[in-house]
Amino acid sequence: PNIVAAHDAEAAAGYHFLVMEYVPGTDLAKVVSRQGPLPAPQACDYINQAACGLQHAHEHGMVHRDIKPQNLMLAPDGCVKILDFGLAYFRAESIPASETAAAGGLLGTADYMPPEQAADSHATDIRGDIYSLGCTLYFLLTGRPPFPSGSLPEKLRAHAEQSSPEVR
Repeated sequence: PNIVAAHDAEAAAGYHFLVMEYVPGTDLAKVVSRQGPLPAPQACDYINQAACGLQHAHEHGMVHRDIKPQNLMLAPDGCVKILDFGLAYFRAESIPASETAAAGGLLGTADYMPPEQAADSHATDIRGDIYSLGCTLYFLLTGRPPFPSGSLPEKLRAHAEQSSPEVR
């Protein structure tokens, strides 16, 4: 229940697309933007739901590689669903070299990216998604990612070399 359902995959005129479940609601980044940082019990409930969805994905060999507040949809009934498996891969698959080369080897969102994924997108596994989920929890509690300022390389270096600032 915590992963948006994909109903069909097709290609037309050279474009690939997915037909996915419509989920009314808003993503968690917009929830925090509108309401401010969330109370700990509410934030933990949302993260727990996302963790259940990730567990299911991982049990089926899938690594998301882009967990962030914008990819977690909150439905009106309070259910959190993981969206956007566009960077996901199955652990049994090898990632084509062209995929990493096209992005300069960097896949994901720097504010939530685990250090091993920044170094080598092939190296990420369940631990990388859990790291990103932890960064998302930090955002829900504070209204900002753990390392909000600096250039892209500076943010990536901060994830690899610094402890996150205290939530308080």
